[in-house]
Amino acid sequence: MIINIFIICYNERILLPFTVSHYKNIFPSCIITIYDNESSDDSVEIAKLLGCRVISWSSNNENNAFMKQDISNNCWKTVKDGWVIVIDMDEWLYISEDNLIKEQENGTTILSTQGIQMIGESKSKTLDDIDLNKIDRGLLFNSESKCVCFFKPKIKEMNYTTGCHRCNPIGCVKLSKKLYIIKHFSYLGLPFIIDKMNNRFERSERLIKDFSISTHYTNKKQEIEDSYYSNLNSSFLINI
Repeated sequence: MIINIFIICYNERILLPFTVSHYKNIFPSCIITIYDNESSDDSVEIAKLLGCRVISWSSNNENNAFMKQDISNNCWKTVKDGWVIVIDMDEWLYISEDNLIKEQENGTTILSTQGIQMIGESKSKTLDDIDLNKIDRGLLFNSESKCVCFFKPKIKEMNYTTGCHRCNPIGCVKLSKKLYIIKHFSYLGLPFIIDKMNNRFERSERLIKDFSISTHYTNKKQEIEDSYYSNLNSSFLINI
């Protein structure tokens, strides 16, 4: 199958190898393109070593939701055939190549999904003490139930909104009857989420101030801790 995967990236050296490995395991012949927002770590070098194509873009070191929205809506337009997956680095779609072939035979043009927030218990902000593939607890996360996978020949526009959690696709739209899981790897441990939230809050300050966007980011440690432990205590076993 022809499968093109587009991933937006900024300083994702920790998750990048896991995410690329996940998609290459289920889609061995997939083409992965990393849209890198001038990462200051070695994300680009890692991506290239893993066989990914890398395209650089700049938001002047800001977390610019409007630019990310534009990339998600247009990065796949040069693809001529096959399936397209547009995701963030912490999003893992679960579907086999055989199931994707069956969906195509059934006339499906966009996969229906169910988001799951995965909960890890790493004590390190670099996650060097856990294996992401073995994390088996999480929570239903409906805002992550995104239309990330679609059949390019039948879809002209996705029209993702800011944050890309919703869309208004144009073309021959037929959603799959089956829900496919998207695992969201964000709450992987308290040090990791504190570091992640602080970095994203700093890069989102102008967006928060001028447009009231990305307000789910916070630099208040107690709020982050309360949210993490609440999710951890409410999590349940995820079987896929």
